[in-house]
Amino acid sequence: MKILIILNGISRKKNFFYREILPPLQENFEITVAETAYANHATLLASEALSRGFDCVLSAGGDGTLHQVINGVLSSKNSETLPSIGVIPLGSGNDFATACGIETSATSIIKLLKENSPKSTDVGKIFCEDTNGNEIQKYFINVCSLGMGPATVQQMEKSPKWMSADLRYFTAILKTFFTHQPEKILAKSENWEFSGRVRVFAVANGKSFGNKIFIAPDAKMQDGWLNTFLASDLPLAKFLWYLQAIKRSIKITDSKIEYSKVKKVTLSSPQKVLLEAEGELVGQLPARVEILENRIKFFRFDNPKR
Repeated sequence: MKILIILNGISRKKNFFYREILPPLQENFEITVAETAYANHATLLASEALSRGFDCVLSAGGDGTLHQVINGVLSSKNSETLPSIGVIPLGSGNDFATACGIETSATSIIKLLKENSPKSTDVGKIFCEDTNGNEIQKYFINVCSLGMGPATVQQMEKSPKWMSADLRYFTAILKTFFTHQPEKILAKSENWEFSGRVRVFAVANGKSFGNKIFIAPDAKMQDGWLNTFLASDLPLAKFLWYLQAIKRSIKITDSKIEYSKVKKVTLSSPQKVLLEAEGELVGQLPARVEILENRIKFFRFDNPKR
């Protein structure tokens, strides 16, 4: 198997990757490593993978790097015949890798590639606008959201670069909790409708986002459904209290919090509302999010333990 590893060039675990992960992989597979050098470089590298003869693309980084790889592969000119995809978790959250049962070790990656075939996996597709009002399309494999998710991403982008990824995320989410105001949206699916203000609205293919916030504990990434999580304008103190249970994968029973399954959901707002996916800002409302069933082949373990 000919494998391209797309490595986040600014990952703080880069040296660990070259020292502990790469040498064992090279003993077992034909490996090429490409480091990203600028924003969204992973998307370009992934889009060229098939034309360069690679059978598999491994994203070595966090959820954001994986987001770019997914978009690069699915936007390639040969989008009907795609390389399989996998992940080497080197980020701070690694939510999708956790859902797939993948650990940050050469042993885990080698076992995954040698003993498992890539599995058909659903992908979400987003139709939305960029900040200039142009219509765009993006893909996601884990979670896309509006509300506190994009606000946290914006706060992270303002954080000093000397901070570690964990510290940047902690300070960003802390600022977001105390400054973000619920946003007014209209959401419609095939079986429900919501109109009002929300703190968080998430559409999930995976189980968690934001470093193990389990907004979709029942999600299955190959069942042809997207899971939604809606936290409306409940008091901040109560939301923070519920968040502790959500991080333990407990579903909340409250009229201000709703869970659902959808094939498609449309989103609009009278104000500017941003969308993020896997920690990357992707666009703004109005938007439509839908499921693409069995769109890619992804290396993951069966029935992984959380």
